[in-house]
This record gives sequence, C-alpha cells and structure tokens, in this order.
Amino acid sequence: MNRLPLRRALGALGLAALTAASVTACGGGDSAAGGDDFGLIQAGTITAAVTAGDYPFVSPDASGKPVGLLVDLNNLIADRMHLKIVYKTTTVAAGLPGLTSGQYDLMSVGLVASDERKKSVAFTKAIFWGQNVVVVPASSPVKSIPDLTGKRVGAGANSTQEDFAKKKLTNAQLVSEATDGAGVNQLLAGNLDAMVLGSTHVGQIFKEHPGKLKVALTSPQEQPGAEAVNKKLTKFLDAYNEQLTALANDGTFLKLYQKYFPDLPYPTQMYQFWPSIQQQIEKQGKPTP
Repeated sequence: MNRLPLRRALGALGLAALTAASVTACGGGDSAAGGDDFGLIQAGTITAAVTAGDYPFVSPDASGKPVGLLVDLNNLIADRMHLKIVYKTTTVAAGLPGLTSGQYDLMSVGLVASDERKKSVAFTKAIFWGQNVVVVPASSPVKSIPDLTGKRVGAGANSTQEDFAKKKLTNAQLVSEATDGAGVNQLLAGNLDAMVLGSTHVGQIFKEHPGKLKVALTSPQEQPGAEAVNKKLTKFLDAYNEQLTALANDGTFLKLYQKYFPDLPYPTQMYQFWPSIQQQIEKQGKPTP
C-alpha cells in the first residue's frame, strides 16, 4: 500500500487550490457525545489530513471534495463514534509532521506502517497490502533493477515507494516528486527514466495514459498499509479500531474494497489481520492473487 501517493481531478484543480480545501462530513448522531474524552484538536470533530494524489483511497472530485475508500470508511466510523469529521488537504511530507505537532488527529492516507514512522506516529489496524511497481515508458528496455543503474528514478516524497527506491535502487539517481501524478508527468516528458508507484495507483494511471507506459518490475511491500494517528490519541485510536473491526466483521469493509478496487483481488496477506474477511471472500468464491 501506498501512499501507499495527481489524479484525474488534480490536473484541473491545481494543488494550490486543493491545499486550501477543507470539507466537513457530519455524523448522524450527537457530535459532542464522547468527543471531549478523545483529546481531539476540536472536541467532537476528527481533523483528518488527506492528500490530492492517493486515488482510490482519497482524491478530489471535480469540485475539490475528497472522495474515495477512506472517505467512505471514515465517514461511517465518525458517524458510529458520534463525531463529525473535517478533511484538510496537504501532502505526506507536510502531513506527518503536522500530525505529530497536533495540527491533525488522523492522516487519512494509505501509508505503510514502517518501524521508522512508528517512532513518531501511531497507526490504525491494517487496511491494505500493496506492491511497489516500477513504471517506465513503453519503449524503455528496462526490465530489472540493474537496468536502472545511473537512471533518474522518481518516487513520491516521503512515500513507501521512496523508501523502497532508497533501499533497493541504490545505483539509480532518486528524484523526489511531490505526488505520483507529478512524477508521471515528468516521466512522460522525458525528465525521468522510471517512476515507482504503488500497485493501487498503476491501473488508473495506465488508463489516463493508454499505451505510453509499462511495468518494468514489481516488488511486494514489506508491511501493510494503515492510517496514521497522533500518538497522544490512544483512547481515540482504540475506539477507531473497534469500529473498523466491526465494519470488517460485518462485511462493510469488503464491500467498500470491492467498490473501489473492482479489478484487484483482496490481498491474501491481509487474512492474518482480518480472518473474517477471508471467510467472506471464501463464501463469495472470489479468486485470490
């Protein structure tokens, strides 16, 4: 999972406009109920950071409103916790320090829960397990890691893909990009030789640029993806995970997954965290990766 992290709407809207966006979703219950007990920035309201390039987890629609799997999921969880939720658009590079300093309660982005990140933030229960995918122009001869020696390889700033590139592509020249979309544009312009993406993003990018790109190589991520939470919010995190577990056990999470990833089988690596979802998939007779 990646950021596990410009999507369709971003090109039209522009990052500057999105950075200023703030969208509130209201829960169906009393927003003050229990809110004062969680230590949130604003009592009764979850302040959630999102990015403009994390499709289909979160991305802006044509009006700039955040939409996606995590928005649907968090709106449900906020409602069940009797809280409101406010989404504020930022980047992973700025969002994680903002989470640590208390600007946000939750970072609603698919992030790999790495040991390094766990030093500064807490994580929800796992929500996805992805792959790192090295994408190159359709005419590129690159097929393996040695082929990238001396090449300019892009990856999203502070992303799992950047971590992968630093660790595995040591002989390449790493270029940090603000978003996946910005990196893909540089790749298509000839300013990069390759771009490392998360597996959840590749299909959409290929649809946006038919015939222009191909997969050179893939590598499974070492850990699952989750959402980051301010470390001080232990009671909030426990309550959030309780509701996430309920939505996984009653089939709601799988329905959301299949809505946003209709062509991507649910990762079997996730069965260790969610045996109830494994049982649901087996009842459906769905194929596994």
